[in-house]
Amino acid sequence: MNGYVLKILKPYPVVVLGDREFHSIKLGEWLNERGIKFALRQKKSTFIQEGCQDYEALKDLEIKPGMTRFIQGINCTKKHQIGEFNLGATWKRTYRGKKVKEPWYILTNLDNLKLTLSFYKARWGIESMFKDCKTGGYNLEQSWVNEPRFLALVLLVAIAYSLSTFHGESIQKKGVRSYVCRETEPHRLVERHSHFWIGLYGQLWVNAMNDWPELVILLTSLKPNKRRNFQQGFKALSIIQSSL
Repeated sequence: MNGYVLKILKPYPVVVLGDREFHSIKLGEWLNERGIKFALRQKKSTFIQEGCQDYEALKDLEIKPGMTRFIQGINCTKKHQIGEFNLGATWKRTYRGKKVKEPWYILTNLDNLKLTLSFYKARWGIESMFKDCKTGGYNLEQSWVNEPRFLALVLLVAIAYSLSTFHGESIQKKGVRSYVCRETEPHRLVERHSHFWIGLYGQLWVNAMNDWPELVILLTSLKPNKRRNFQQGFKALSIIQSSL
């Protein structure tokens, strides 16, 4: 994120989120100096200092399942000794047999735990988008093109991704989502398929019906006892086509 990007984003509130691959204390310092809010998840081996106490590793804070803690005015790492930041720590308790292995340690310049966690949780939507653009959709990482072509490809993917997402949202609002994917799944707390996925595969269904109408008619004629179900499916297809 250079000065040019910051200039473009100046009219908007910006919060930078990072998982443990982007835990750099130096990054936090750089963002803080420019007045940018951030929430960067830290590794449990990161050392912090509270006040005049000795440095200790985050894993030694004795955070247990069900506990939360917000520490203000800390310095980070024995090597860099950069501060003063805040640290949000939370460990979800076991719920419905789902156990979280370790706590979150989030370095931030936000001023309270609730706000810090609400922003960091938004990162899971970003992770879903990454998957949609890679193995879950456009296989962007397999393109192997040079930089100018990659930038052009990213632009095309951004447009296609937006269109599919809007289409999927429209399908859900019109109540025909169940014809594209399962509404719910046993033992799963969150929805499996995003608006993008629904929009993408809804379009594939429409394309298949347009490409092989004779085959569809032949196959449906083999199950006359399911005629009513097929009619409902054709009606749903018509609704999906109208949303394109």
